[in-house]
Amino acid sequence: MSTFPLSERLKSRKIIEDVYDNGKQINHFPFRLKYLLADFEDGANVKIAIAVPKRKVKKAVKRNRIKRQIREAYRLNKSDLLSKFEGKEKGLALFLVYTGEQDQNYQWLEKKLVDLLKKLQSNL
Repeated sequence: MSTFPLSERLKSRKIIEDVYDNGKQINHFPFRLKYLLADFEDGANVKIAIAVPKRKVKKAVKRNRIKRQIREAYRLNKSDLLSKFEGKEKGLALFLVYTGEQDQNYQWLEKKLVDLLKKLQSNL
């Protein structure tokens, strides 16, 4: 059973700002992914932060639903990415921004996220 523990969530403001300022970017509609190699004190391999801007999705209920769907899609499809960083001294910090205008169905979001993760792995 794959889980999404707190140790895999990017919460450090310093690292998030570093990723946003100095990270490389991949655009794949409806996502923009910024990523950067980083050292994590807790020894995690990959950490991710997910954002859905209020400017794009006005209602908080819809923003939270989209974030839940993205987290679930990531949780189910992260294994290849995690295995690539297993045993390495550097980890990967990800900052995922949803750039779509409205919420979509889960299957479509999952397919787009899987495509984005494949693109990320080929760029690393």
